Amino acid sequence: MLAELLYSFWPYQIFKSVFFRGGMTFLTTYWVIVLAMPPVIRLFRRKGLTADFRPAGPAQKPYSGGKPIMGGGILVLAILLSIFLWVQLNQFVVALIVILLFFAAIGAWDDVAKIRHRRRVERGEQTKADYSDKAEGISGRMRLLAEIVVASVVVAGLYLFVDIDGHLVVPFIPLDWWYPYLPRHLFVPFMVLVIVAGANAVNITDGLDSLATVPIITCTLFIAAVAYVGADADLAQRLKLPPLSPDLKEIAVLSAAILSAGLAFLRFNAPPATIILGDLGALALGSTFSAMFIFMKVELFLPLVGGALVLTTLSTIVQRTFFKVMLAWRGRNMAEKWRFFYRAPYHHHLQSVWSFSERSRNVQSVWVRMLEFIGIKPPGVEDQLSDPEAVNSRVVWRMHMISIWLLVVTMVVYFKVR
Repeated sequence: MLAELLYSFWPYQIFKSVFFRGGMTFLTTYWVIVLAMPPVIRLFRRKGLTADFRPAGPAQKPYSGGKPIMGGGILVLAILLSIFLWVQLNQFVVALIVILLFFAAIGAWDDVAKIRHRRRVERGEQTKADYSDKAEGISGRMRLLAEIVVASVVVAGLYLFVDIDGHLVVPFIPLDWWYPYLPRHLFVPFMVLVIVAGANAVNITDGLDSLATVPIITCTLFIAAVAYVGADADLAQRLKLPPLSPDLKEIAVLSAAILSAGLAFLRFNAPPATIILGDLGALALGSTFSAMFIFMKVELFLPLVGGALVLTTLSTIVQRTFFKVMLAWRGRNMAEKWRFFYRAPYHHHLQSVWSFSERSRNVQSVWVRMLEFIGIKPPGVEDQLSDPEAVNSRVVWRMHMISIWLLVVTMVVYFKVR
């Protein structure tokens, strides 16, 4: 590690400081991504590494093809480089590196399958579904099975080699009132659920430019604060926080790498994006910060600070469940006409709400009717937008404001409301 090497030459305490190493981690990650991403984007465009069924225009004109995927691979490499330069390796850091790499591999598998599928369609070897504008990767069941297997193996290793226990911090409840403990046979599947659910929530949310990036930043910022304060015995006791291992302070330094990666990626992922995370980046980063929540004993705060991710995931589940119920109860015609949301996930519903169209809607939304019943009406024609990019920007920033607002609320709840 570079920090230890510097300390061996110049034994100044600054080289061991969490703030110094966190700052250097942030700068290293940021500039590696900023410098490496433009040539990678050009390379991915030339190689056709996209899942969009949209051919590029002539070379002498602005690029008009599909957005390259697998941009998260550069983030993963930059994070790993920063870790090995500035983070002191311990059992927690090594466990997070393993999770990051394995889930990145699953995501890369799915991304490569999408690219191959698109190329087969272009060669005429396979047809694409009429409703699909993106190529499909491996089946959802196959990907979920791979995630569960990897998470189970990692969690088993955590119990053998990493010092964690099954205590849970419940929001709004002081520790001396209730500090529940989950035995191993319950906590192990609970950890697997948190890691897999967090990874897939980020993956589902990564449907619009930068939509998943800001929730990753806010969740990681919360974890960094918990790691720095909670791993300090005096601060934790003063704020009545659960006792954490001093080794967990390194998670604050590692969090700086993920936080910096998210901010650097926004330079290329903000609407209109020139590259997207892909399953590689979404699964890797989502599983990693979800595991951090487990280490910090704040698993139950993940749905709060990551509310935008939860909203996206739950809206998909609700939409599918509602359709199946209507299909069985009233038949396909009613199921096609009445949906809980106009579209799912929720950000696609907001796209429909904000998009202007001269044609009347063929689909009715139960959610919109419920909001109208309590006095919340959708935007009128004068407030809607006809430019798809303008619609996307409005939807994305509405969701980003939710993520920032939830971060502030979660900080207050964890550090003061107990």
